[in-house]
Amino acid sequence: MNVCFPVIADAGIESDIYGHFASAPIFMIIDTDTGLSSAVANCDPASPFAGCNPFSALCRQQLDGIVVGGIGDESVRVMNICGFKVFQADSASVAENVFLFKSSRLSEVSVLQSHLEGRCNEGESGHVCNHGSH
Repeated sequence: MNVCFPVIADAGIESDIYGHFASAPIFMIIDTDTGLSSAVANCDPASPFAGCNPFSALCRQQLDGIVVGGIGDESVRVMNICGFKVFQADSASVAENVFLFKSSRLSEVSVLQSHLEGRCNEGESGHVCNHGSH
């Protein structure tokens, strides 16, 4: 299975999950069967200097899940439209979350959970995050 993790730097399975899915510099894709990893820049491959673009970065990937520290409802919707299930990380460690994913012990994120821990949402007074960056 191929599982995606937003990370700040490519350290393979030893990477730490970045706290904000949409603005993560890199997406680490781990093959949970082999342990092999590959890094995908969070941008549109046709326009890499245009900024973060998770949709363009991941839409052509074959993913069995995305494990996040924090994510907004719109990003969950877009990833679901791409056919990807999104799961809430249990720690900042990619390696630990690979184990938990393989054991079916991570909770799937839905847009109906917008006020739960680990979710980003627009509060009345601006941006409010219920999580710290990992």
